[in-house]
Amino acid sequence: MARRQGDRLKYAANLIAVGALLYLGSTALLRWVAERLFGLFHASATLENPIAVPEWLLGICNLILPAAGLILAFGVIWWAVRNSPMRLKISLYLPHRAELWLFVPVFLGVNLVCSLGTSLLQRFLETYTGYQVPAGVQLPESGFATLLYYIGICVVPAIFEELFVRGAVQKLLAHWGAWFSIVVSSVLFALLHQDIAQMPSIFVASILMGLAAYCTGSLAAGMVVHLANNTMSFCFLYATQKLDGVSAFALTGYLTMIFVVAAVGCAVVIHRRGLMRLFKPIPRVYDPKNRQSRLERLTTSPLFLVTFAGLAIRALVLLFG
Repeated sequence: MARRQGDRLKYAANLIAVGALLYLGSTALLRWVAERLFGLFHASATLENPIAVPEWLLGICNLILPAAGLILAFGVIWWAVRNSPMRLKISLYLPHRAELWLFVPVFLGVNLVCSLGTSLLQRFLETYTGYQVPAGVQLPESGFATLLYYIGICVVPAIFEELFVRGAVQKLLAHWGAWFSIVVSSVLFALLHQDIAQMPSIFVASILMGLAAYCTGSLAAGMVVHLANNTMSFCFLYATQKLDGVSAFALTGYLTMIFVVAAVGCAVVIHRRGLMRLFKPIPRVYDPKNRQSRLERLTTSPLFLVTFAGLAIRALVLLFG
């Protein structure tokens, strides 16, 4: 890892790679522990096929598995820079201006269009490559377990993914430019989700959440739009799994219409009121002390380069089955 007295950007890049690897490694370890626990209920039980495992236990696993690794990754980065000029300053206040919440329906509308594009891309890759559409989450039967699933699928990622990606990675790289930090953290966010067909839409969503965090100066805005997007997806999932064919089709259609109309209506209001002017401009950053570009310094940070290349290869492997 680059030393503190050397290039700070390289140090930050390698530190981000350490955080990503800790997240992946700790999550894999916890999955292994969970499957050993599931073996007490049935010898063949796994997370993908939880035979005889109580639904409430699966719900708790959905809470712990994503949260623990993200907390560890954020904690290590925060600790490593706590006494340096790169120390993290986290703000969680909600925006005071009510007009800003008009952007949430627009964000959901954009993500809805991106989800349609993801579905088309999945079908294309499935037809012409060895890619297989990943199995969706199967919701439990009981209401309490479904609530735990909602918290694990929607609330936990909205809080802790934002804390790690926007609160640690984006904040750490913001010293070298807002756009630079938003784009690099969004690339990492997309790669961590593994499914190559979902990566374009995840990248777009991450760019928008990164802009929300930068323009408001708080992680709370990104957490809210992240939670809203996850909840929208959960509503569609609930409709398709919990209702019969006709009812599911009708509810899905109503939800789609509501989200689209809300997005278009809010976009019109935003344009007429000129609300885009509320956001501070994003300046360009030039570092005259270093002859290498920011991208060159990233690609010459060994751990960062190996980690991102490994994540990209892991995603590309899916195209070959």
